[in-house]
Amino acid sequence: MVAGWEVSMEASMKGIVPQMARSVAGKKLPPVPLEAQQVGASGKLPTSIMLFYQYVEPAWTPKQHRRALTFVHDLGRRHGVTGRGRCSTEGLNCTLTGSAEGIRAFAQGLRDWDSLFDETDFKITDGLDHHKKFKSLTIQKKEELVAYGLPVTAAPSLKDNETLHVEAVDYHKMMAQPNTVIIDVRNRYETEIGHFQPPQGGAEFIDPKVRNSHELPKWLGMPETQEKLKGKKVMMYCTGGIRCERFSALMTQLKNDNPDFKTEGEFMLRGGIERYVRTFPEGGFWKGKNFLFDKRQEQVPENKPKEETEKEVESRCCICKRFWGLYRGHFKCSEQDCQVPVIVCPDCAEVETSNPKCPLCEEGFKLRGLQAPALKKKKRKAEVQPASAARKRKVLRRDPSDRLFVGNLPLVTDAATVRECFGDGVRFIHWIPDRTTGLWYGSVFLQMSSLGEAKRIVDDSSIQSIRIGKRKLRIGFAPLAENERWPPSFKEADRPTLQHKVEGKAVDG
Repeated sequence: MVAGWEVSMEASMKGIVPQMARSVAGKKLPPVPLEAQQVGASGKLPTSIMLFYQYVEPAWTPKQHRRALTFVHDLGRRHGVTGRGRCSTEGLNCTLTGSAEGIRAFAQGLRDWDSLFDETDFKITDGLDHHKKFKSLTIQKKEELVAYGLPVTAAPSLKDNETLHVEAVDYHKMMAQPNTVIIDVRNRYETEIGHFQPPQGGAEFIDPKVRNSHELPKWLGMPETQEKLKGKKVMMYCTGGIRCERFSALMTQLKNDNPDFKTEGEFMLRGGIERYVRTFPEGGFWKGKNFLFDKRQEQVPENKPKEETEKEVESRCCICKRFWGLYRGHFKCSEQDCQVPVIVCPDCAEVETSNPKCPLCEEGFKLRGLQAPALKKKKRKAEVQPASAARKRKVLRRDPSDRLFVGNLPLVTDAATVRECFGDGVRFIHWIPDRTTGLWYGSVFLQMSSLGEAKRIVDDSSIQSIRIGKRKLRIGFAPLAENERWPPSFKEADRPTLQHKVEGKAVDG
């Protein structure tokens, strides 16, 4: 990799489009642009492409996994969506194509099916040539969403992950900070044609030189790797974000397992390179091309002159060694235990080539023989929850009622705040204590003034997330159970009473 990058912070910020950096998680999906509705010269509508992933924790049961596979296939066929994806008990990871309307209908269908997908960042690109569309829909049943060799039973917890998600503009500025490293969490053959190049005096770029994701845990477990990261701000990135999720969770667990392995924090690029390049259409600190696994094959800064981008490419033809940055022809490394894609220029592709090797095999660099780090089994604290995740989703789908269930409220809140959030239609607030401990965990029943008011709140929450502070609330109908006494006989409290039980007596906590 070349050392240094002659782009000032001021020049790198030229032409940025900040709104492109923002995730659509918890927000309305972007509207269909006018150009995506107009038939092109081919007589067909343009194609839209959507990248997304969603981890599930705790993992789906085998039965839920089968249902998810069936649902995703049916949803894709219903909306004319094609593409490919991976569905495991860990969740869903897809790259899909279709009409602009079909792609959005698919995303909304996932949200309507399970509120978990409200948290998903659907990355949509409209207006592509029709021939960029996948021919069919293939969703593969897999053990892992990303092949790290970390099965669900051994994978580090995402909920315990301490890594911060940073939007493209702030991530860009972080690259200029000293005592910082930035890790490319992709395969080496992706890094060769394009990567971030921080400015001089800023972050140190690190290429783990892995052939596949299976080697990343091995690289991170090496003592020399941890020594290099120790005491630094650790930035990381990949194409869309999914590879950073599990990698960063692994890093959090390794730090917890090894008291000597401390950093100044970990930071991943929200939305990955895909969002960054759209936010910085003139390039920013991105150098070269972004390798893609769909029919676009690569992504480049839209407003950057093509000749400039070509000059930045550092990859070479593996035969004649001239600079070349296109993976075409499906050439692979001839080493039997490697077989990664290699670059062959058009001239060399036309002649008989003997045993092309990737740069790592030519260098003799290998990680595959190393052992992945042994992870300590995490001791989980016993937690008493007001309801399981499955029960919460069931609550949200009950028949319409003038009583609502609202969950995930801030633990420091009061009746005035709740009424301000939901309006004058709230007649009564009941703070729901846990049956075992008496502690309040952030859930209430709201008695609304009418069924119409209750439906308005539920409809609003399905269109756009309702929040108090930074918390996205869970909202659904809560019809009375058989023989349930309602309303409660006691008066509404201004705020929840936090209590715990001692020998059968309620004591203020």
